Amino acid sequence: MQKTLLVYNIFSGGINSGLIKKILFLLKAKGFTVDKIETSEVGEAAEKIKKYIKDPNRSVKMVVAAGGDGIINEAVNALALTKIPLGIIPCGTGNVFAKDKKIPFSPKKAIDIFKPEKQKEIDLGLVNEKRYFLMMCSCGFDVKAISDLSPGLKKKFKILAYVYHGIKAFFTYKPVELDIKISGENILCKGYFFIASNVRSYGFPMAQIAPEASIDDGLLDICVFMNKGKISFIANVLAIFVKTHINFKNVFYVKTAGELIVEQGSSGVIKKSRQNTPMVQLDGDIYCSLPVRIRIEKKALNIFLP
Repeated sequence: MQKTLLVYNIFSGGINSGLIKKILFLLKAKGFTVDKIETSEVGEAAEKIKKYIKDPNRSVKMVVAAGGDGIINEAVNALALTKIPLGIIPCGTGNVFAKDKKIPFSPKKAIDIFKPEKQKEIDLGLVNEKRYFLMMCSCGFDVKAISDLSPGLKKKFKILAYVYHGIKAFFTYKPVELDIKISGENILCKGYFFIASNVRSYGFPMAQIAPEASIDDGLLDICVFMNKGKISFIANVLAIFVKTHINFKNVFYVKTAGELIVEQGSSGVIKKSRQNTPMVQLDGDIYCSLPVRIRIEKKALNIFLP
């Protein structure tokens, strides 16, 4: 019997007591012995998982995250560099990673992936030597949309809440110039939207903002929109859906193993102050403000993937 820890946020969209009972039944039917951690606040899951796996009396062989990208990111931060594999049962709001990697949304089919031959070693992004990201780190227009989105709206309206706040942010966001430096490559790029990505998709499987990204190539894909105009921004976004934006003159795209430093530019639209320093998001949640240092941590996580 393989000792498994199931973790979920009871307030996450798609999670309910009936679904958890079903998941527990399916896991036990596959021969797993299961403990569970139920959380209700952001950041709680990572700390509880770390405490659990450090307990010498609990020899856990796998952690299963049931939910969306938020709970997955917390599990990733608890399991990075531990060799304990992560299994995912997608049932949250966005589920960007699950969609990108074609993880089934059926709990039964997702659990069928939890086999030794489906275990893979993948890279993670690391910000300020403190927080890992599985998918992406970004700064710009998208962070404005995320910061205005309440958990209640996200749970009730799901993807429509993101669309609404995205449109609202488009008309209200004031672009701030960003300086992006890539160490070891003598690259300095200025722009108004930045993303360091470990996966191809952003929000939707069709929206491949980093079409050449791979989670096991030891590289981060960097995409910068260098123009701040709304028409230019719309053109760049539409081109993402056909993967032609990386050829635009006003889009900077590169793959790198070097460390990145992202700072607010000296000629930004908004005068620098603690109150208006641009914020940064990791895997769909606000994390910190600029400046940030970002690097790749190679082969940092074991995970079950189709």
